Amino acid sequence: MMNPRSIPIWPTLHGPWPMSHRNPYNQASSPLKGIEPNDNVQVSWQSAWPSITLAFSDDPHRVWGSTFKSVYQVDLSDSDINKLATQALNQPENGISGAYTLVDSEGKFFSPRDLILSRFSQVNEGNDSRIVTEDSFSIPQAYLTMAGEHIVGVNMTYDGFIAMATSAGLLVVVSRDFHFHTALSMGVNQSVSNSIAIDEEGGIYVLTNKQLHRVQWNGVQLAHLWSTTYESGPDEPLPGRLGTGSGSTPTLMGKQDGDKFVVFTDGGELMNLVLVWRDAIPDDWQPIGEGKDRRIAAEFPITFGIEEATRSVSEQSVLVRGYSAMVVDNHYSLDTSDWLDGPNAGAITVLFSNLGFNAPYGVEKMSWNRQTQQVESDWANQESCPNGIPTMSVASNIAYCWGQRNAKWTLLGFDWDTGETVVEVPMGYGVRYNSTYAATQIGHDGQILSGTLLGLIRIEPND
Repeated sequence: MMNPRSIPIWPTLHGPWPMSHRNPYNQASSPLKGIEPNDNVQVSWQSAWPSITLAFSDDPHRVWGSTFKSVYQVDLSDSDINKLATQALNQPENGISGAYTLVDSEGKFFSPRDLILSRFSQVNEGNDSRIVTEDSFSIPQAYLTMAGEHIVGVNMTYDGFIAMATSAGLLVVVSRDFHFHTALSMGVNQSVSNSIAIDEEGGIYVLTNKQLHRVQWNGVQLAHLWSTTYESGPDEPLPGRLGTGSGSTPTLMGKQDGDKFVVFTDGGELMNLVLVWRDAIPDDWQPIGEGKDRRIAAEFPITFGIEEATRSVSEQSVLVRGYSAMVVDNHYSLDTSDWLDGPNAGAITVLFSNLGFNAPYGVEKMSWNRQTQQVESDWANQESCPNGIPTMSVASNIAYCWGQRNAKWTLLGFDWDTGETVVEVPMGYGVRYNSTYAATQIGHDGQILSGTLLGLIRIEPND
């Protein structure tokens, strides 16, 4: 059994992008350089159907990926993306199970399928490389509360344990050798459709379709610390959404010496950027409105710069850097729920999300003003980022999204300070380029990567 340890300063993760949303805070921003305005670029593609997030290990060129039917590893050292190895797996009953993954400092890749978390490693035999399943952990049946329950979110605690959330709001923490585990439920009639956030003090944040919860991990046990209710919206998923309530994974904002929040978008008709105090609430803090929990620090309406806006929607997690946050619009015009049931309805909507009759438009950056203790809009841009998770480069001071221009899938970059579009890399019109909920990621040497419906794409400077 792995001995529980006190919480250290940094988690057991390495590499430029070792897990979904890049770090346990889920900020999806990077200190590394990205594509810049005058770069000559090269676009390369590798089949791998489909890939949501790529996990970079210590090796600057080896990247892990997960699809419906496999896990794989690719080499990014050449001008082409070379697939090193693939291991076929059974397709999960629920497609979201396996979207959130991570690779630890030992190069072990962790990926879930339904109720099973597996640990994979890469083995070299002569000139050949192969992937082996080292071990697997299955969530005990005694913990389950609903038919079809499956693992959704995956993250790592700062003392090196894997934390997982199921679709029914069960939180499970397991050691990386799978010899220790513990679990805690968020309560009845709560569901999870995205991942979870973790801070260095042992706080684990689970966002269900009804409430945000903080659970405290002390290295041995889980304890429920607090919960708060938010504007969860309609009981049926909006077009293109994976579930009800918030469409975002919770993101952490703030540092040890300042205000500290959990940030997400709610399910309101006109969605809000919601900031929730994650530690002690200031003694003089008053509720932001009648009937509102004191723990809610802000609910800022997201209009994408359109004063008369009455509806905005996002299925993407909030991009955070410092006390600033950026959100993209996913308000699709095509609603297929009248003639398709379940996830097929959302899949068709997203498949055509680059086309003019359906495409959403709007990007907005907002910041928490520590002096006025309010959220303020910094800028809005009417570009289209149909369905992918955005990212930001500190070195380049540019935010990126997998966008579209006149239906052509296009990498778009926005000046972080002004919102001006400063990068535009056209790619193509077909499903090969459709990000389909995938993360826009920053790798080594200015590379930007994204999974797509049919594989993965890398855009890199070509000097």
